[in-house]
Amino acid sequence: MKNRKSFLIPIAVKLITISTIIILVTITVSTAVVSGIIRNDVRITAENNNLSLNQHAASEAEIFINSIITNTGLILNLGEFGENSANSTKSKKQNDIFDSMPNIAAIVVPSFAKVVNQQYLQSLGLTENDIDRFIQNEQSNFERAEHGEIILLNASPFFNCNLTALLMPVEFADTQEAVLALFSCESLADTFSSGTNKVLMVNSYGDVIVSDNLSQILDGKNIVNTKIFSIIEKSQSRQQQLIYTDENQNEYFASFSKLLNGELCIITQIDGEIVFEALNRALQQNKWLDISILCAAILFVWFFAKTITFPVETLKSAAQKIKQGEFDVKIDVKSHDELSLLAKSMQNMSTGLAERERLKESFGRFTNTQIAEKAAKGELKLGGEKRYISVCFADLRNFTAFSEKLQAEEVVRFLNKYLERMIGCIGTTGGNVDKFIGDAIMAVWGAPSGISPKQDALNAITAAFLMRYALIELNKTLDGHQIKNGCGISSGEVIAGQIGSSERMEYTVIGDTVNLASRIEAINKQLATDILISEETFNLVKDEIIAEEMPAFFVKGKEDAIRLFAPVALKNTAGTPLQDIEQVENIEQLRNILGYKAPDFTKVDINEEEKKYKIKK
Repeated sequence: MKNRKSFLIPIAVKLITISTIIILVTITVSTAVVSGIIRNDVRITAENNNLSLNQHAASEAEIFINSIITNTGLILNLGEFGENSANSTKSKKQNDIFDSMPNIAAIVVPSFAKVVNQQYLQSLGLTENDIDRFIQNEQSNFERAEHGEIILLNASPFFNCNLTALLMPVEFADTQEAVLALFSCESLADTFSSGTNKVLMVNSYGDVIVSDNLSQILDGKNIVNTKIFSIIEKSQSRQQQLIYTDENQNEYFASFSKLLNGELCIITQIDGEIVFEALNRALQQNKWLDISILCAAILFVWFFAKTITFPVETLKSAAQKIKQGEFDVKIDVKSHDELSLLAKSMQNMSTGLAERERLKESFGRFTNTQIAEKAAKGELKLGGEKRYISVCFADLRNFTAFSEKLQAEEVVRFLNKYLERMIGCIGTTGGNVDKFIGDAIMAVWGAPSGISPKQDALNAITAAFLMRYALIELNKTLDGHQIKNGCGISSGEVIAGQIGSSERMEYTVIGDTVNLASRIEAINKQLATDILISEETFNLVKDEIIAEEMPAFFVKGKEDAIRLFAPVALKNTAGTPLQDIEQVENIEQLRNILGYKAPDFTKVDINEEEKKYKIKK
């Protein structure tokens, strides 16, 4: 699975987000709580005011209607009827009556009486004939009134002026007649006017009798199909206050009072938007204030976050340098909080890592890098383990005679130059230098860690090939001196581990495989070769190299002769350190390059080892 690069969210963004959420939640909750309390208070106040207005309007309407009924009865009781009386418009008594009741246009008992306010009718542009036509038009309602009903009608659409008709039963000489009182409710409309609250007086048919909007009366507006009228019809209460939503989903605060046994109803109501207009306006203004506070808070948090992100960026930069192996870093964090403690801890860690790296580097000069790394991590302990390795011994030829001609400093200088090249060849192929034995090198592939027996063996042989060509290049710089060496390689199981005591230890490998490699290295001189490998090593890599089998040798510690092979070249150098080096194809070409003469194998003593000593006679 491919590693996904994590998406980093800056600390400033996190702080701003958290602060914004906290502020928004606080503002939202506090606004909701406060507005809820205020809204409830406003609602209660609106309901109480509307109820008070309704009670007042109902009281005024009741007084007004009762005055009409009373005055109608008073006029009828005067008894000034008859044909002469009805036609005598200048009658002083009638004029006195209408002077006290200027809003009454006429009082009519169709069967025998008609009292008309001629002056008022003329101001309205009406005549008695208009009244007669109205009576004729409302015959059905007159019949209902004769049977005891009180009926209130909006006569304004008929007369095209603001007039209301009241039909009610009246007793005359043991007969019940219907009397019509035709009057104006303008004075009542003036008392209903209340600004934001709307007051209506309607009859049982839903006709608007009184309203502050005269056009509604003249047009004969009817509210029978409205939500409020439906509620009033279904309600058994004489008086009630309520909140309802109309057909357009508008909320209203309403109150109603029923008069004249339900024939008349006073409705007061106010639009909910008007009730909460001031509150909503305050909330809107508060919203802009909240936005301003939020913006100021974001700016404050942003600048505050810089006091955190700047030290964090410094620590991040230092951590990146440490990750890349640059341990000598200077961490300058001046904040007086946990970040300064973290900076000090990171500075101490950096110093410790730098010291550890210097120690590892210094230690690695005396041993191999892998051993130094494991030792620094505390992974090497006293004791050993079995491992399958390939081991190589590389030794200079006749170096003792060569070094006797040089000063000590020149000997050390030459050895360092030689060993630097040889160690480079070993390191390039993943090998580890186990130890230096004078001018000889012991190197191991497969311990403390390896790839596979075959690959470790092939790497050891590749390193020997690199040593061969590195020595050829080195000889070109020695002013005619030709230095030769020999390499012996063997593969097999060994004991690898820390050998020594708890006070002084050395990581090495021991076993017959190591001894065999040392013995094989010494045989190179007799066979005029520079590299020899054991049979087991050859079996591991025979498909990868060109090699020639040499005569078998008896070596110390072995009862049977061992088979030896002289590797000449790799069959395929692509992708290896040898890919840019032109290799030889056979042992003869190799000996020509190295300046070796082919040996006479009939004269070679297979039991002889190279002796680095002789006894003085």
